[in-house]
Amino acid sequence: MSLRKAPVKRSPQGVLSSKPVYMRLMPDERHALEELSASQNRSTSSVARLIYLEGIERYRVKVSASAIQLHSNLPGRC
Repeated sequence: MSLRKAPVKRSPQGVLSSKPVYMRLMPDERHALEELSASQNRSTSSVARLIYLEGIERYRVKVSASAIQLHSNLPGRC
């Protein structure tokens, strides 16, 4: 009789693994993600999450700056 090991969880506690977010990638983008995953010995989902976390604040700043610029260009604004 063999004893089964419990699966190793690599996601931080509290991650909604039951509610995945799907992301469509071009073939070359997928290949780059798979290469990064293999080199770090992580799942593609784990690497995609890390990339997201590194880029989310930069994206927020970009979107906020665009909204401010759009608002300042409205007619009647000085």
